[in-house]
Amino acid sequence: MFNGLNYFYRKRKPKYFMNLIITKDMKKISLMLLLLPVSVLLSCGSMNVYVNQESTYSKKNPITINKATDDNSGTLGELQFQLQSNGYKLMSYGAAKKALNLDSKSEKDSTHSELTNSITFNSIYVLDLNYVYYYDSFFFAYRSFSATISDLKTGEIVMTANFRGDKSCRAVIRDLVTKMNEVIK
Repeated sequence: MFNGLNYFYRKRKPKYFMNLIITKDMKKISLMLLLLPVSVLLSCGSMNVYVNQESTYSKKNPITINKATDDNSGTLGELQFQLQSNGYKLMSYGAAKKALNLDSKSEKDSTHSELTNSITFNSIYVLDLNYVYYYDSFFFAYRSFSATISDLKTGEIVMTANFRGDKSCRAVIRDLVTKMNEVIK
């Protein structure tokens, strides 16, 4: 049976017409999918760092990181890597306390105590962290992040850093270390 309307429709709208529509839509969708991760990685927020100009802190002074109780975001490992790869001298928190005789328990059989008894430090600095994070679609991100470097011996605050915004944990830590490199020699 001959259907005139069907014949007319096929003549007026060739097969590639539907492919053309799909192709334009696919280009728009793929462009949006490409821009989404870029916009997430370039999220708003900035790191502010202040260093006490009267302090004598430098990269050569030993620093320890006072780790958070919950480190699911990987902050401690990323921060240790970034600091060491940028020339900062890191020390474990337990060894730092023993080196300054701040620990109430004296464990003489410990390898840390043997190490710290052979080295004399004028000051050891601690990096305290405070942050709020969440799991985004593909990574952990901070809503807020603050860091303070203080002298364990005197209690003097040497540096403070503050971030407010929405950015991946790795990007915020890289920003912190980059800003530290600018102001600490």
